[in-house]
Amino acid sequence: MMIEKNISLKTSNTFGLDILTDRFFSFSNLEELKEFITKFEGDLKEILILGGGSNMLFSKNYEGIIIHPKIDFIKTIKETNDDIFLEVGSGINWDHFVTFCVKKKYYGAENMSLIPGNVGATAVQNAGAYGTEAKDLIITVKAYDLHEKKEVTLSNGECNFEYRNSIFKTENYKNRILITSIVYKLSKKSKYDLKMNSYSGNYISKRFKYWKEFFTHLRKSVNLKSVRDKKLLDYRFLKNLLEDSGLLPLSVKRRIVIKTRTSKLPDINKLGNVGSFFKNPIISIEKANQLKEAYPDVILFPYLEDKMKVSAAWLIDKCGWSGKRIGGAGTLKHLPLTIVNYGNATSEDIITLAAKIEESVLLTFDVIIEKEVVLI
Repeated sequence: MMIEKNISLKTSNTFGLDILTDRFFSFSNLEELKEFITKFEGDLKEILILGGGSNMLFSKNYEGIIIHPKIDFIKTIKETNDDIFLEVGSGINWDHFVTFCVKKKYYGAENMSLIPGNVGATAVQNAGAYGTEAKDLIITVKAYDLHEKKEVTLSNGECNFEYRNSIFKTENYKNRILITSIVYKLSKKSKYDLKMNSYSGNYISKRFKYWKEFFTHLRKSVNLKSVRDKKLLDYRFLKNLLEDSGLLPLSVKRRIVIKTRTSKLPDINKLGNVGSFFKNPIISIEKANQLKEAYPDVILFPYLEDKMKVSAAWLIDKCGWSGKRIGGAGTLKHLPLTIVNYGNATSEDIITLAAKIEESVLLTFDVIIEKEVVLI
């Protein structure tokens, strides 16, 4: 066991900020973690758990100790004719795991292709993309309580997953409950095959039943929400519906997702960023109606029965922040909810830019726009 001192975190955060930490400890298995915590004599409040650094913004040098899990394994826990349960080490790069699943033809994670960060962060953040969230795949989360010095296991329900949130971000859990591995449930069959197998009759009758149900869902996708007497189409639902029609192989679905993401988000190795810096605000139907009346071009997404999501990118753009810079930090012109490091940004540049955007959105629309990134 070795604790490094005065280590730069430039390669450990995707903003690429040259931040220092007093001490840094990495480990590859649970026994190394147990040995560390047994011998640790400092204040447990000094500990910061850092995975891939894809959702963190350091405001200054970290005066404490960072512990970094490098647990790297994938093993089969259980397997049925239709499903497979995989336990995955928290230190594995998430997209490496998605690649593994696609190669093995395990369905479920492909919509989350190219999301940066490690496996452990998917539970902390309830990461998601294109209609799929980590909570849809997670069965259990295995972790270690650094204060109680014991192993703990949380079920999906105990994780309290919400939109980009979980129990691991609460005061009682963050930097105390360290995720060591996660058990995911993937399907060995496409949704199309599962649906076809659920029907009785011969192949022709099964196809007829499938497409009848397909078009029924298609009609419903247009009637999910009505804002100011206008029907809204849930594009993500429609996209998944078409992709689950059996017309697109799993590898093609992954390529489509990757192409879509790379067309919007820059390579973190060229322009440091954390993907979406802000969350899409969740608002009431009444507020959505008010926005629609004042701004007919507002971009809204169906969410819950009495809630809508409003596009953070649209809000920021309307406030005139698309492509604007403060120091070395700036928003993308085509996707202004993403803040990037143009090469020489400081933490202060990024924080100042974010604060001005939040203030503008609140004053203009009376909508609170929250950071998706965790400020340290």
